[in-house]
Amino acid sequence: MRHALCLVALLLLAADAPAPTPIPVTVPTRTEPISYANDVADILANKCVGCHSAALAESKLDIEEVAGMLKGGKHGPAIVPGKAEESLLFKMAAHRVEPVMPPKDKKNNEPLTSDELGLLKLWIDAGAKDDSSEETAKPIELGTLPPGVQPIVAVDMTASGERVAAGRANVVQVYDAASGLEIASLGGHKDIIQSIRFSPDGKRLAAGSYQVVTLWNVPSGGLDKTLAGHTDQVKALTLSADGKTAFSAAPDKTVRVWNLADGKLVRQMNAPAPVLAVSLSPDGKTLALGGQDNLISLLNAADGKLTATLKGHTGPVNGLAFTPDGTRLASVSSDASARIWTLPAEAELQAAKTPDDVKLADPVVLSGHKGPVQTLALTPDGQLLVTGGDDATVRLWNVADGKAVSAIEGQHSGPVLAVAVSPDGKTVLTGSADKNARLFDLATGALRTTLTGHNGPIQGVAFAPKGDRVVTAGGDGGLKVWDTADGRGVIAFGHSAPDNAAIQPVLKVAFASDGSLVSASADKTLKTWTFEGSWSEMKPLAPHVFRVLSIDFSPDGKLLAAGGGEPSRSGEIKLWDVEKATLVRSLDSLHSDTVFGVRFSPDGTKLASGAADKFLKVTNVADGKELKSFEGHTHHVLAVDWKSDGEELVSGGADNVIKVWDFDSGEQLLTLPPAGKQITAVRWVPGKSEVAGASGDNLVRFWNVTTNAEAAAKGQRRRRVGGSGAVLRTFSGPSDYVFGVAVSKDGSRIAAGGADSVLFIWNGQNAQVIRKIEPPAPPSATQTASAKP
Repeated sequence: MRHALCLVALLLLAADAPAPTPIPVTVPTRTEPISYANDVADILANKCVGCHSAALAESKLDIEEVAGMLKGGKHGPAIVPGKAEESLLFKMAAHRVEPVMPPKDKKNNEPLTSDELGLLKLWIDAGAKDDSSEETAKPIELGTLPPGVQPIVAVDMTASGERVAAGRANVVQVYDAASGLEIASLGGHKDIIQSIRFSPDGKRLAAGSYQVVTLWNVPSGGLDKTLAGHTDQVKALTLSADGKTAFSAAPDKTVRVWNLADGKLVRQMNAPAPVLAVSLSPDGKTLALGGQDNLISLLNAADGKLTATLKGHTGPVNGLAFTPDGTRLASVSSDASARIWTLPAEAELQAAKTPDDVKLADPVVLSGHKGPVQTLALTPDGQLLVTGGDDATVRLWNVADGKAVSAIEGQHSGPVLAVAVSPDGKTVLTGSADKNARLFDLATGALRTTLTGHNGPIQGVAFAPKGDRVVTAGGDGGLKVWDTADGRGVIAFGHSAPDNAAIQPVLKVAFASDGSLVSASADKTLKTWTFEGSWSEMKPLAPHVFRVLSIDFSPDGKLLAAGGGEPSRSGEIKLWDVEKATLVRSLDSLHSDTVFGVRFSPDGTKLASGAADKFLKVTNVADGKELKSFEGHTHHVLAVDWKSDGEELVSGGADNVIKVWDFDSGEQLLTLPPAGKQITAVRWVPGKSEVAGASGDNLVRFWNVTTNAEAAAKGQRRRRVGGSGAVLRTFSGPSDYVFGVAVSKDGSRIAAGGADSVLFIWNGQNAQVIRKIEPPAPPSATQTASAKP
């Protein structure tokens, strides 16, 4: 596959290094001429081009094209036409010299086979002819990427820093930064994602790949209010029938009533014991509390007065639910039972002098679970009770007589901690300590969908009022909304703790009547969340001549610039109307070689671009005319960005340095000390004299880019070259080449990814890792076997 980007490092060192064990070379006997396009190009693309493409010219060597191999890198030509035995490329690939290809530390990468080496040798010995432009050349065919090839080449972050998108191999994955939950996985690309960008408002996402830019509409939303006041974990939550009031309870022996519209505390009630469960009667008059004291307390919801105590459980009461008519109450307990209580009439409660004087009928006891029962839910008609417990089963009971109806067994591998029933009464949603949620057909018990992705026990689940969406929440501190019909992710949030403390588990979650969310956490708070929109793919922007290596939205989100071009042949920049998916303008003659970086100015009137021709250029967006050309890099310009005032630019190059430029004068203000390898991406921290730079030396750095121009008196016309270029912070963790970096608007979060396929999210102030998101695990042998027809 000619355009696969494989993760292989070719480090050209001294020719006199000790020789390793050679790989046997099998030279084929052929009657037809050897062809670079048909026989050799795919081999090099699959196993060598990863770090030696036009974009990633490790050791200044590009072997993506024959011209690059003839030109060579730091140590001379990679191939000598007619002499394979004298060609460094062949000798390293055949393990004739050190370092070998792939390097020994790249244990997951396969070396060339004996047959592949034979074809390479035959081609070089035959003169290394480039027939890639001839009509007989094999056409490009894109398909499945090789196993294990899943680098993160592109990364971006919303301005708020709440969501991060990464192009991992040929899939775009979007994450909630606080919790690390994957929101969506957007496939469909046939080649590696080379560029990725959120629109300024975060409501659109673009990804560039081979010849195409794909666009999606993106759901948006975030934290609305934080409701603080409890002094212990908030373990119980229920909403009023109209969804406008929340009742929360905790082991701190309090119940708090909140107005969800303004987030204000309406009143506080004391509980007789630490509270684990709470439920409000349909008429809103009675509040039931389940406690660690094994009792159920009935309180007047208006003033918190205790009206009755239900005794019978011999273990903590973990869940409560009133029937729709309010005449009965279901409960579940750690004593392995569920109970259905017939409640006293209001007149009986008023007639009793004390709560102990209330006469209560014996409850119906439901036995069947083997171990503590953790959760319950009633169907909308009140006829069936659904319970889940530590025995990993879900059981259905007839409310009228307490008889068992059916059981769902063998689906979860851990305790069932949460259940909910859809508004139409047809579907059961479960959450388990096995980190999975599942949707079942209530009538048959058949599994409909499994919702995976949480990194901790799922302790809260709920259906939206319309039943079209569900929410799951759990021990990883995150909550995620899913489409009920297909199980696709919509949006996710992290329940960030106060004062930047470690994120705590979310224990309960509920939908309000307007579709917003309310969550309760071990961090002692409740939070409300709002969101809107859904994922939908827009019309793609195409065609482009080759890989789309860089993209950017204009500040108003109406235009999208895409940069790329065919290596050593053309530099391509296209401006697209996003809404109409129509081409506005092509700037194909601006650069003479591949364009690696494009960025709109803060006011949207100018476009900066950097390319393999070593130039940084600025054009006028309105008419496409070149305004400025900046020369100074000695190798490819791989990345560009503007300072937020639009007066200065920053560029990063394959010459391992970052340069700062004054736009008005065209002067080079700073050249920062070189990094260990190429500067692959740069982002100017908004409002600060700081630049984030990603490098092939496995690091992301914050640089101080204060220039003498900034230090000069305001209004001074002459700008002086020089200033500070010290490293302020270093963000470590990646084990391989870092390709992309993104910075939130306030600089509080940094995200980066690279060849090791791990997405890192750091605290921008102290460089501490917030999230380390590993690549998805490969399918097991059992899964692979079951997938075969």
